[in-house]
Amino acid sequence: MIMGIALLAMAATACFPSGPVEAWVPDLDGDGRIAQWEVDAEKQRIIDAVVAGVEHQRRERQLHPFLVCVRRHESDRGPFPHTNGYTAQNPRSTASGAYQFLDSTWRNVSARAGHPGYAKASHAPWWVQDEVALHLLASGGRSAWAGTGC
Repeated sequence: MIMGIALLAMAATACFPSGPVEAWVPDLDGDGRIAQWEVDAEKQRIIDAVVAGVEHQRRERQLHPFLVCVRRHESDRGPFPHTNGYTAQNPRSTASGAYQFLDSTWRNVSARAGHPGYAKASHAPWWVQDEVALHLLASGGRSAWAGTGC
């Protein structure tokens, strides 16, 4: 899915290098010509590098000490870095996801954080849950998790 989004974004914004293809596409088979498959392979290499960079950034964010602490207390008592609670559902309330957002709070905060469209936190991808939790933290919402000791 990330690959498709990256490809769509790069194609829509023309983020691939411009100019003569010889300037940015290697002659992979050494025949002195740049074939379409070589252009396609180079575009795929660029996309893969962008996707890997985004994924690395998301994984680094996932290790934020506050997020790790909250996940441990709210949804995942397993091993560090406590990443198994993203689909958790509280049996006694509408709270769900790694950070146990109530549905009403989730819809409100996720929209303000730029990630609307998920009715419940547990329906959002892990990286969206992390970004929304960090957004709430940055906007003074630490008290939402006051009982966790984080």
